[in-house]
Amino acid sequence: MKKLIISHGDKGGVGKSIFAMLAVDYALHRKMPVAVVEGDVKIGDVGKRYDGVPNVSTLRLDLDKSGRDAENAITTLFRHLEESESEIVVMNSPANAKKALDSNAEIIVPVARDLGFEICVGWMVGIEESSAVMAVESIICDMADRKIAVVNRHESEYDPDFFWFTNPKYKDTWVNSGGFCGEIPDLASRVAAKLKEHQGVPLAALANNNSPLHIVDRQVIKNWLMKAWVNAVVPLVEEGEGS
Repeated sequence: MKKLIISHGDKGGVGKSIFAMLAVDYALHRKMPVAVVEGDVKIGDVGKRYDGVPNVSTLRLDLDKSGRDAENAITTLFRHLEESESEIVVMNSPANAKKALDSNAEIIVPVARDLGFEICVGWMVGIEESSAVMAVESIICDMADRKIAVVNRHESEYDPDFFWFTNPKYKDTWVNSGGFCGEIPDLASRVAAKLKEHQGVPLAALANNNSPLHIVDRQVIKNWLMKAWVNAVVPLVEEGEGS
């Protein structure tokens, strides 16, 4: 089944963009054409990274909308997807995306399914209690076929810094509703800076033999990618995987 992967979380700075990039790179690693929907047009870092990359098409669509403007944006999205041949679609959501996604979930979910897509939501967990509350109250998460709550270890190394863990009722509610839990491992700041320097290059391409980076940095990225895919992406998109 085709996958519509939504990188969500509603808060800014929780790692939505990096999760979207990991999902795109995983699809490319699997030799699958992928469509990127850059919903955060103000920053647009996911769209910038994959512009012109073979087997990737990019649609920039402002999803920081509400009301009729949000509905119009969602309509534009699905007209594009209906004409697209991509089996994997990765949407990078802006902060406050619930205005567009939750309000239009009853359009998004049935139309996506009619087009043959399974709806997969990656919810990036913020440190604050509000992030945990929004995760379990999100309509699009509730209606999704598969969902995973992901901690970005670049934001915090320790579980107690996340309300998700200090008050386990939110995590328990998520798991009991069928959600998976995962994490993106920490990446050394010097290497993370290299990723930002090389826009327009897929993450995995920075780890291969043609990469402009030093060999040691390539290996660090390769190790990080494999762990991130296994812990955060595979459980969401591969049947039978997850914990």
